[in-house]
Amino acid sequence: MNVKKLLCLVLALTVCLSALALAEGDDLQAKLDEANARIEALEAEVELYRPYYERQIVAEYGDGGIVWRDDAMKEYEAAASYYAQNGMSIDAYADSIKKSILEMLVQQAVLDAKSAELGLDQMTDEQRAALEAESAANFETYIDTYKTYFATEGASDEEAREQTIAAMAEYGLTQESLLEQMLKSYADEQLHTYVTGDVAVTDEEVQAKYDAMVADDESSYAGNDADYNRARSSGATIAWNPEGYRAVKHVLIKFDDEQNTQFNTLENTLKSLNDELAALDKPAEEKAEDEDDAEAEPTEAPRSREEIQAEIGRIGAEKEALYSQLLPQAQQVIDEFNGGADFDSLIEKYNADPGMQNEPTATEGYAVAADSTTWDPAFTEGAMSIEAVGQISAPVYGMYGIHVIYYLKDITPGPVPFEDLEETVRADALSDKVDQTYTDQVNAWVEEANPVYHLDRF
Repeated sequence: MNVKKLLCLVLALTVCLSALALAEGDDLQAKLDEANARIEALEAEVELYRPYYERQIVAEYGDGGIVWRDDAMKEYEAAASYYAQNGMSIDAYADSIKKSILEMLVQQAVLDAKSAELGLDQMTDEQRAALEAESAANFETYIDTYKTYFATEGASDEEAREQTIAAMAEYGLTQESLLEQMLKSYADEQLHTYVTGDVAVTDEEVQAKYDAMVADDESSYAGNDADYNRARSSGATIAWNPEGYRAVKHVLIKFDDEQNTQFNTLENTLKSLNDELAALDKPAEEKAEDEDDAEAEPTEAPRSREEIQAEIGRIGAEKEALYSQLLPQAQQVIDEFNGGADFDSLIEKYNADPGMQNEPTATEGYAVAADSTTWDPAFTEGAMSIEAVGQISAPVYGMYGIHVIYYLKDITPGPVPFEDLEETVRADALSDKVDQTYTDQVNAWVEEANPVYHLDRF
């Protein structure tokens, strides 16, 4: 039994009453009695099935608006599938997710009704034709994209197309569903424009946004090299810079795979040797504790300091030999720069670090301070060793190869001047106000609809 069945029963009651109006003759009372009996029976059946019908309703809103359990379950199952694909269980979050789903479905229904009420879902024949053409083109793109996944081997082009269309349909992806989504998006965009089209920001609001950005950045980046560099590398707007930073670019002459493997092996060996050397310097009581913690198996006597240091020297010589293989090209970079070559042209010609090809770091460089933790310590030390803007470092031996570093500029500490950021800040302030205006209006419409959620039925 569902809402259709219930409506059929109500309709049947109406038919019975209509029949009475047509009854004539001496048997009118008998027909009336018969109709009343039928009405009572139908009313009883309606009441019998009413609890089942009501259990299918998981949310109510406005003047008779309903969210059906089946529709909500489709959203929940999609969420559960997403969690499962990411190796998680939805069970721990089930209640909050169900509530969010009901709120989302009610909100969308309220917005759809508001768009229809205002006539914002209407469009000209030309607009609809354009959307139909776009949805058809998008559908063809989907077919081309998924054909290799869904078409059987050896299928003809037409067979592959039909197989792909059938497979996509199983996932609810059809040309009709694409068009429906685009029509829905059109109405949503029109409603958004209706609510926010006249929103503007004042100079005072822009200034407040700037002040908030400065305060937030100072709180986030003071003493936090990792977050500061992460923000710069992502292209975030920086409104406040910490003390002591300079911007640098570099050319990386990189180890190849074989050299990199050799280098890492040498580094691991060197770490073990340094640990071994440090163990010799432990106080006697710590050595005794280490021996007590060790298994009762015979262990080799520790090597002497001289033996360990000799081994460290050998590792250092092997590392130097690896760097020597890269040094001629690094020297070529230095020679060309000293000969007047622009450093960006040397990056383009010799560099193996993608960060120097990708924005914003390709233009702005890396931010380095003496206490930076983001970079290879050798890179940091080399960057800070350069005496003046516009100069380069000597070859810097790092964990990835050899760097030749260019001192691009000093980064002025403290707030970035308002005039440098005004255009961006004004756009951000407007975007924030538009978002807040729309959110407030949507919340008001939903509140006006007075939604009631039946989570116990979901």
